[in-house]
This record gives sequence, C-alpha cells and structure tokens, in this order.
Amino acid sequence: MKDNKILFGTFIALLLLLTTGLSYAWFSASISGNENAKNVVVEAGTLKLTYTDGPAINAQYIKPGWSTTKEVSVKNNGTLDTNYNVIWQSLTNTITNNELVLSATCQRLNASGTVEGTCESIPQAPISDMTIAKKISIESGITHKYTFTILFKETNADQNYNQGKEFNGVLGIEEYKAPDFATDSWSTIIANVKAGNGSEYAVGSTKEVNLGTTYGTHILRVANTTTPDKCKTKGFSQTACGFVLEFADIITEHKMNDTSTNVGGWPATSMRTFVNNDIYNALPSELREAIIDTVTVSGHGSTSGESNFTSTDKLYLLAPGEVWSDWKTNTSDSGPSYDTAKNLTRTLDYYTAQGVTLSNYSGVIKKNGSSAYYWWLRSATSRNNISFYIAFHGGSWYSINASFAYGVSPAFRLG
Repeated sequence: MKDNKILFGTFIALLLLLTTGLSYAWFSASISGNENAKNVVVEAGTLKLTYTDGPAINAQYIKPGWSTTKEVSVKNNGTLDTNYNVIWQSLTNTITNNELVLSATCQRLNASGTVEGTCESIPQAPISDMTIAKKISIESGITHKYTFTILFKETNADQNYNQGKEFNGVLGIEEYKAPDFATDSWSTIIANVKAGNGSEYAVGSTKEVNLGTTYGTHILRVANTTTPDKCKTKGFSQTACGFVLEFADIITEHKMNDTSTNVGGWPATSMRTFVNNDIYNALPSELREAIIDTVTVSGHGSTSGESNFTSTDKLYLLAPGEVWSDWKTNTSDSGPSYDTAKNLTRTLDYYTAQGVTLSNYSGVIKKNGSSAYYWWLRSATSRNNISFYIAFHGGSWYSINASFAYGVSPAFRLG
C-alpha cells in the first residue's frame, strides 16, 4: 500500500511537470450549496423574498473551456411587487484576465409554479463584483428560476498564469434599496458613480460634508447626472457633464483676484488656486480621491486678442450658462453678450429642473450662514478688464470688480 501511494504521488508530480508547458491550466473550483443560504428570507413590511439555492457545485481539475450550470430560484411570497439584487454572499476569485465569467437565463413561474415566459437574463460578465445584477423587479406570487452558467474562457493562447488560482463563491439575493445621497456613505456613492449608476441619485438631493475646523460643515448637492452628446464635442466644457456635485451653500468669502483685473481669466485667478488647494484639501480624503480632472472652458475679459480659456481643474466655479438656462438665447438682457464662452457649456440638470432663467431665478439663491449672499462665477466679462460675473443675493446676475471678496461655492465631478 505504501508503494502504491508513492507511485501515485510520483505520477501527480510528473503530470504537473508535463502540464506546465501546455496552453491550459488545471485548478479547483467550487460553489457551495451553503446550508445557511438555502432558504434565505428577506422581509420588509409586506415584502417577502425567498431564495432557494440549488445543489452545490464542486469541480476539480478544470481547464479552459470548462463550464457548469447551477439553478436557483427567487420567489416573492409577499403581497407587494418589489425589486432585488443577485449577489455573491461570499466570493474568492484569484483567476486573472477576467477569464472566469458568469451568465444566466431566467424563467418566470406563476403562483401555481407553471412557466409562463421569461424574466430578465444576466449577460455574460467577469466574476469580480459582489453584485451580479441589480434592481430586478418581481411581482407578488411570482418565481424567477435562474440557470447560471459559469465558464472558464479559452483564449487559444498560453493560460498557465492561472495555474494554482482559486475560485469559490456562494450565490444569494438581497432586497434592492434605492440609492440615497443623504444617507449613503461616500464609498457607496463613489462605487455607484464608478459603476455607471450615478443617475439613480436624484438631482437636487443633498448631503452634509465636513470641511474641518477651518470651514466647518456644508451642504453638497447633486447638480447633474447626464452626459448629452454635446459633452463629447471637442472644445466643450465638461463642467456640466456627468456626475456633478456643487455646494448648495457658501463656504467662505474670497477675492477673485488680489487686484482689480480679469486679465488671464479664470486660470490666472487667485480664486482658482484657493479652491483647488485650500477647499480641495479640506474635503474628506475618500471624496478627494474620487474627484476627476475636469476640462473647464471660461470666457475672457476685454484685453485685445484674448481667446477663451481652457484649464484642467479638480474644483471649479460655475459659469453663467450653467445656471441660467436662457443665458445663451436671451437677447433682452445685456449680460450674456459679454460672456464669450456662453456657447461652450450647458445648463446643469439641477437648474434646468428648477426652471431657472434670467427672469425666474429664485433657485439660484445660496446662503452664507443664514443670509442670502453673492457668489462668484468663473467667467470674466468682456465688457471691461476688471470684472467677473457673480450670482446676486436675490438670484439675478451681476458683474463686479475682481478684487472684492464674495461667496465661494464651487463644484466638482466624481468618476
């Protein structure tokens, strides 16, 4: 018996040596049936979801091209329609290059257990994120019966780098809860935005942010979640494109410039340095790390030969056309005619939803503490070489000397 064991061990060693030069790799994989997850019940009020796991999958010595299937069911035993997420309750996957993938088809069963059509399938995707599918709707009394397929993709090339890698996981469900900007953690918000789900946060929803002992607690607002085609146009400002947060109040007061000049526009201002250093560094580190560079286009002053300015910013002030929706088209007001970059940006979703125009502007008002106050915009007016635009305390526009100290209320994008 001892001799047989020695021979068997030698054979395995030889097999490993022989396979190291081949274009496929052997390793073990398993999905646990998980007795604790066999009948998971998710309840909230009159909503009730029951998840029934299928048989455990245990596979050894698989190679590229291997696949297996697994059936699980989700039943809504509650009295109301609801939504759920398909998740990994636990997951370990060290297989690289996204070569292990998962997909699923779904049958819809009525209250009697009879198949009466299909439900939302899950397209093939690498096994990586803990959430497999999100916000799947299910009516009361209905069962979703999934057939999951797990595939080790064959690349027709050497895949030995995946020898000795590990995969195991436990499938499950959780009740879907709509993202809430006010209560979600920054890590959850950032993850949702990075996953392309930023639009699930309501435009106009707010959240407190602590800027430390110097500036205190202020309010951030979801100002934009959309990216229209014009945002992809060369030379178009990105400041009102994508997931944009703006301060809904005034952080502090600061001069646009130390002297009475708008020469050099926004890129040359002491304000730009201030918001991209002092204010940026006061934000929570987790939030700072998710702020993306933004191509910022801004208007110039009256200096001969000047062109519009383009800068790359973490934080930036808004432009007039991002606030007043008719800034580009209104001919009865003199302000827009002196904004040379008015056609190179768009109005933020928030101000569009508020119906903000040059004659309807209460939605522009921001407070410094308890009182409405002026706040700076980034565009220089071409009417002279000393002024920038501001939002007046009542919500209308004005242009004013750059050396005056007024409200600071910047914006930034996450991604």
